[in-house]
Amino acid sequence: MMTRILTPLLTLLTVALSGPVHAQEAVDIGVIKNEDVKIVQKLLYPKAGRSEIGFHTAAMPFDAFTFTPAAAFTYATHMAEDKAIEVVLMGGYGMKNGTYKELEGQAYGVAPDAYRFLGSAMVDFQYSPIYAKMNVMGQRIFHHDVFLTGGLGVTYEEAIQPDASSALAPTLGLGAGARIFTGKRYAVRLQLRDDILREKRSKTADTQAWFIKQNVSLVIGVSKLSK
Repeated sequence: MMTRILTPLLTLLTVALSGPVHAQEAVDIGVIKNEDVKIVQKLLYPKAGRSEIGFHTAAMPFDAFTFTPAAAFTYATHMAEDKAIEVVLMGGYGMKNGTYKELEGQAYGVAPDAYRFLGSAMVDFQYSPIYAKMNVMGQRIFHHDVFLTGGLGVTYEEAIQPDASSALAPTLGLGAGARIFTGKRYAVRLQLRDDILREKRSKTADTQAWFIKQNVSLVIGVSKLSK
């Protein structure tokens, strides 16, 4: 009878004494720094090791004398989630805008020395520092990334004036955009591009002049990633 009573008491005493011992063995590692905290997340729509083909429509609405509708084809190779090389081929046709037509009209009779955009070929480096999710009206979650681009290429333009002289200009291209994923292999792309041209224009048969011109374009399209 005495043994039955002592056994549970000894068990409780052992547990009570062992608690402080375990607590004393805990190691205090101090405060964890922000740079030591990393969130590991498997991306729902990864890009690393995949290629991407895109078809886009574009417009250049900010030129002083022309309005240019355009279309573009892109091909990118994603070396990592945040790094890619992309080839951009764009074609369009610059048309006289209201300002140009007013200046060449009877009131002024002056045709500005404007050049229309016809095409460009660029090689861009793409850096995507942000991958995130957005909630649209509490109904659906969209995954998206934000990217910056910079590259070099050439742009071909033609004078609107009757001589229709052409210019092949070296071009520095800068841009920023977003890729909104709509499925495992498809995404909608929005982008703002600023192509800076160093353009040599023939003014007359004997003189030539250099111009710095910016072709700022708004681009929207659809891209498809490889499996």
